[in-house]
Amino acid sequence: MKNIFLFIYCADLKKTNNTMKDFWKKQIEKHEKLVFLAPMDGYGDSAYRQAMKRVAPDIFCISEFYSADGLVYSKFLADSVLPHTEIETPLVVQIFWKDPEMFARAAKIIDNPKYNIRGIDINMWCPAKKVVRSGHGSSLLINEDTAFRIVEALNKATHLPVSVKTRRSFDGNQDLIKFAKWLESAGCSLLTIHGRTSKQAYTWFADHTDTYELKNHLKIPVICNGDILNYDDGMKKVKELDGFMIGRGSFWNPWAFLKWGYEPSLSELLEAMEFHALKLVETKGERKGNLEIRKHLVQYLRNFPGVKAYRKRLVTTESFENTQSIITEIRTDFSEFLDKKPWLWEIEKEDLES
Repeated sequence: MKNIFLFIYCADLKKTNNTMKDFWKKQIEKHEKLVFLAPMDGYGDSAYRQAMKRVAPDIFCISEFYSADGLVYSKFLADSVLPHTEIETPLVVQIFWKDPEMFARAAKIIDNPKYNIRGIDINMWCPAKKVVRSGHGSSLLINEDTAFRIVEALNKATHLPVSVKTRRSFDGNQDLIKFAKWLESAGCSLLTIHGRTSKQAYTWFADHTDTYELKNHLKIPVICNGDILNYDDGMKKVKELDGFMIGRGSFWNPWAFLKWGYEPSLSELLEAMEFHALKLVETKGERKGNLEIRKHLVQYLRNFPGVKAYRKRLVTTESFENTQSIITEIRTDFSEFLDKKPWLWEIEKEDLES
């Protein structure tokens, strides 16, 4: 009898694991195209993700990238960055390193049910010189055997779907199709291609031509990334691919993920600022949260001609109450313009002076 129960348990576990591994294929069946918030170091924290999903709840968020060894050796780090709110679900965590065994150990931590993570993404795209010199990030494009062993080890260590974000090539001399097919055979369930080489970093324009051709050679979903400004731009560029990823286009602009070129009103911008400031304080504490919100506040209002009068106060705010006070003042001073859309230049400097 004990053996029968063990057999049933193992069969159910295998079924559950297969269901999780098929996560992205099931999402493809539900959505026209998959739309992602890209992983962005220094920006894509919990507060930022909440600010984006408050406006665009159907997007998929990938976290900032964390080192695998950091998660393994620092319980504080794991307990700081892996917990998240319901609005961010399903959350995918991106990790980087160069040791397959360390990836496997990190996966077991991420896989803990208490964190409710829905996927693990491998960073094979970061072009930063420090990262590349260390054998991480986009250097894996020229350390192919290590790249494949990482995917294989991670895939064996977790029931979560394993995805990869990489680039067209390292310096233009690598075979993307061959590389991607090996990643797929190792267990990669979704692949994102940034349309630049590692050597190009963020210079020149992203070119998705290679990504379009790659789609013809893979069975797994393929996502494009690089110079995608908003949802409409993404739908023009995605073609036969399975989705697109917006990174810098989302800076202080959660409306980038909405269809048909949605432009926010001044009232909506102020609400977004207040929400983002609150979530930063809730997730990072009063001091750190208020220091970090400074780089966001002015940028939300960058097309508002009246921002100059508030700029200094916004970039030196020291408390959430102070931020609220400034926002309330703007609402009061420009009450007749709250329904106007600064990004469509519906508010002119002359209007504010009259």
